[in-house]
Amino acid sequence: MRSIIYVSVADPLITPDDIADILGTARRNNARDALTGALIFNGHNFMQLLEGPGDKVEACLAAIRDDRRHSGMVEVRRRDIDHREFSDWSMLYEPNFDGHEDSLRRLAANGRLDPVDEQMMANFIALGRRRPTAAVPA
Repeated sequence: MRSIIYVSVADPLITPDDIADILGTARRNNARDALTGALIFNGHNFMQLLEGPGDKVEACLAAIRDDRRHSGMVEVRRRDIDHREFSDWSMLYEPNFDGHEDSLRRLAANGRLDPVDEQMMANFIALGRRRPTAAVPA
């Protein structure tokens, strides 16, 4: 099995309906293709962990690359795995993971995440919560 994490830049005009459509399509297709994972939207960018049979993961990523609701897709981690981290979720999604930020591990089906995956997700969520600071006058 393969696990891939990517990040991308959301279209600035993306709407909640767009995200609902992304999730509905992902959940249907992932159930069909035995894929699981998690999607995080931090207000500006997407991060997705996708896991499952290697050929199905690659086919799914090819389709995701063509989706115009985001751009600049960059893989940040690719690895072979023995066990899924999100086996109970065709596609887990929580807006900014509100209400769950105290422990991403509880969201994983087996009660734990790979430490590198957990750190990347936590950092990504934190970046979305940063507020711009006012410029300091010279």
